[in-house]
Amino acid sequence: MRIILTGAESSGKSTLTRQLGDGLNLPVALEYARIHLEKNGPDYDEADLLEMSRLHIAWQKEKIPDEVPLGIFDTDLINYKIWAEEVFGRCPAEILNGIEQESHHVYLLCAPDLPWEPDPLRENPHDRERLFERHRAEIEKLARRYELVRGRGDERLSNAEAAVKKLMRNE
Repeated sequence: MRIILTGAESSGKSTLTRQLGDGLNLPVALEYARIHLEKNGPDYDEADLLEMSRLHIAWQKEKIPDEVPLGIFDTDLINYKIWAEEVFGRCPAEILNGIEQESHHVYLLCAPDLPWEPDPLRENPHDRERLFERHRAEIEKLARRYELVRGRGDERLSNAEAAVKKLMRNE
């Protein structure tokens, strides 16, 4: 099972990924796009986004190989689909096909109820709720299981831990 943290920017995904990995003693794979953009700069085009999606998959497999039964992941290809559609108005077929291969994913959908934290790599401070709903709609369209995570600080972490346990019970 792959437990994916997803949602709009600045909704605590990376922090929760690390905290859940530590607290539940599970391997984690952080978001590859952030690593790539920090190294190569914030400018990208559609070809760069497609390449990042490929490198994202390879990065995740390196951090948590397929034979490892359970892991915590900061985003998956749904994030790339929404990103491509938002920025370029379309999503490459390769990403759409990749999403179909991720059928063993379950989700912690992080609500945008945390304060926005400015960051040179973030692009959407004013439409987080709409993007949150896009993530929810994509997960529901794929009929994948998810739990909503809300709250701040320790409350958010406790809610996320309870959500992970619920997803694991319903395997």
